[in-house]
Amino acid sequence: MINKNLKILKIYLEKFAKIFDKYPREYFAFLFFLMFGLFLIYKVFDYTVLNYDFYKSMADRQQKSETAIPVTRWNIYSNNDMWKVLATSVDLDDLAIDPKQVWDKAKLKVFLTDIVYKQTCYLKTEKSCVNDLSKFLHVLELPDFKFEEAYIKWIISAKLENDINKKKLTNLLISDTLPQDQIEKIRSLNLPWIYVNWVNLYANPEEIVDKNSEWEAIAKILWDDKDKIANLLRKREIRFVPIIPKLSISLYDEINQKISDEKENIKRWILEEANSIWNFIILTPTPQRFYPERFLAAQVLGFLDNSWIGHYGIEWYFNDLLKWKQWSVTTRKDTMWRVIDPSNLKEEDIPVDWANIALTIDRNIQKKAEEELEKWVNEFRANKWSVTIMNPKTWEIIAMASYPSFDPNEPGDVYEIEKVTNAKYPNPGIDLLGKTVLVEDSEKWDELLYNNKKIKLRLATREESANPALVRYKYVNDYGAWVYMNDTIQNLYEPGSIMKPVTVSAWIDSGEIRRYDLYNDPGYAEVWDFKIKNVSNNCIWLKTFQNALNFSCNVWMLKIADKMWKSLFSKYLYDFGFWKLTWINLEWERFGQIQPYEKWSRAQLFTTSFGQWIVTTPLEMAAAYSTIANWWIYMQPYIVKSITFDDGRVVENKPNPVQRVIKESTAKIVTDMLEEWGQIWFAKAWGVPGYNTCGKTWTSQIAYKGTYEKWAATTIGSYAWFAPSEDPRFVMIVKLERPRTSEYWESTSAKIFWRISAYIMDYYAIPKNESLIKPKTK
Repeated sequence: MINKNLKILKIYLEKFAKIFDKYPREYFAFLFFLMFGLFLIYKVFDYTVLNYDFYKSMADRQQKSETAIPVTRWNIYSNNDMWKVLATSVDLDDLAIDPKQVWDKAKLKVFLTDIVYKQTCYLKTEKSCVNDLSKFLHVLELPDFKFEEAYIKWIISAKLENDINKKKLTNLLISDTLPQDQIEKIRSLNLPWIYVNWVNLYANPEEIVDKNSEWEAIAKILWDDKDKIANLLRKREIRFVPIIPKLSISLYDEINQKISDEKENIKRWILEEANSIWNFIILTPTPQRFYPERFLAAQVLGFLDNSWIGHYGIEWYFNDLLKWKQWSVTTRKDTMWRVIDPSNLKEEDIPVDWANIALTIDRNIQKKAEEELEKWVNEFRANKWSVTIMNPKTWEIIAMASYPSFDPNEPGDVYEIEKVTNAKYPNPGIDLLGKTVLVEDSEKWDELLYNNKKIKLRLATREESANPALVRYKYVNDYGAWVYMNDTIQNLYEPGSIMKPVTVSAWIDSGEIRRYDLYNDPGYAEVWDFKIKNVSNNCIWLKTFQNALNFSCNVWMLKIADKMWKSLFSKYLYDFGFWKLTWINLEWERFGQIQPYEKWSRAQLFTTSFGQWIVTTPLEMAAAYSTIANWWIYMQPYIVKSITFDDGRVVENKPNPVQRVIKESTAKIVTDMLEEWGQIWFAKAWGVPGYNTCGKTWTSQIAYKGTYEKWAATTIGSYAWFAPSEDPRFVMIVKLERPRTSEYWESTSAKIFWRISAYIMDYYAIPKNESLIKPKTK
């Protein structure tokens, strides 16, 4: 068979030889190049005409690189020259180390201990230190914590010792967008080396035992290739250990300076490279929305989500003005990935449409208010505080503070929960009253994370919150995401007696009463089936209306309410700003609603006159007092001072009078009445030395299920004030919710009022009236 095939091959070779002998070699060379040329022409035609789009897209994928320009936002400022920036966009670096390096690890530990201490605790309050340190250590609590530098550095050093000497990768992120069905399937595998944190899937390659079967199971659930999963889960040495996210700018500079100094010293033979640490350090810049003052004015500012979209406050209200338009640049590269066609985007070609926003907030007064809020909330074991400060001449918002607050740099921290313990809350019925308490429930639930595990929780009833036999949880900040809300514009409450000066203004303005008119007060009045009583015995028998305001008598309000038409009283309240929005430039402002006056009962008229059966916000109360303080005009409150656009245009807010509410003479009379109140009773003890002040206080009850709570921690202490009386510069509304150590204003809200108001007088150097008698030493 082989011989036969060889004979056939020989025959064909002899035929080709005869053909080559018949024609010259030049003929075959010409024929070859002709065919090759025709082939090239065909391929060029195919690339450029027949399949042009296909080949062009293929080339673009290989050669072009499109880079998205990092999203950024423009700035939000306070009205101060120094410490001006409240929100800005910067590149903050994440600090990590490569533990595989072999240089001086002992020196590295000392250096990093100092850096971590400065980031977490240096020049911070104990509470802030504990919060930041807990995040660094990845623990929920720090038992037996000592707020001492040596102790803090010791526990930081112990954590760093472990990080620096890590050798194997034990925490690997496999997926950060895991859907719920895949989460349940993975959990059902009961694999000890894999765990789920929210929608993130992590694995520890060092604990994998049965590689093939376990890899295959994971690959099926994730709809991925087994070989790809196997490569991802391979055991390896760790080369990247995170230390601190979002380094402060000063610490970033310190680390960079350390690296620069070491490199220079090595170059000059001053330092041996084996004794250096710069090779360990990894700095990764990341675009961030940065709030340098952290908690300061957080509810006013709001925050950004991961998509750089604003939520709450100014960030939400002016989202379209503050954000840059997303854009990208395209660069062409060769097969060696070298740039052959760089982008030549000019500055004028960048799609810019932006604005910087300056607020009326005074950073220093805002900070003072928030410091006092935090201090006294803990002192009085209260649930919440809020302070609103306005300039009555312009109606600018000088400060708008609420507590508890949050850090807009880390807005997700509000969801941290803790287990309720009897040691921490020995009397849960009172200790947890008004706070957000959660219990486990497998039917009606939301998933929350506790100790890196999801648990099914729902809101607890009051009875469940007070039951020590139940397993209960609460938010670390007491309210969870509710702390995003701005208490001064979104929390409605019954103002109580701080409403009385507004009512008195209406009655005097309408001519129903005069300041020193007399009336007879028996000490109580009956309305339907209940009695309305006075707080003070100084109200009883024949008294003037000035005296009635001084001692906050309720009965006189009822007597005068009988004289006044409901329609007229309702109009005055509406003109003072109640039952309507102030239209301040903040989101989701609320206002109290009430039935038309035609439907008011006699009891409703009476109780509204002294601040019950009417709900309002602290900002509405500040606006009402500003109307009296500026001597008759209701104006437009505003918190945005100016907006500066990219083309240089500046839009400034100006004081905007809306309407006259009362006569100027009425405002002066009520101011004198409030000034006299400031010289008597408990109020005198909390006046500001050297100044005449005007104000009104009250301790109001909290409504619940059609009645008022009567046990402990069930009051709201309020203080409304403006000063100096002769030429008012500031109006302040202080509101304290559910104090537990004392329920009356003279022991709670008055203290914070005094401290803030004294600071304001000194801060703005308002001249004192030395002839005034100074109150008692605090």
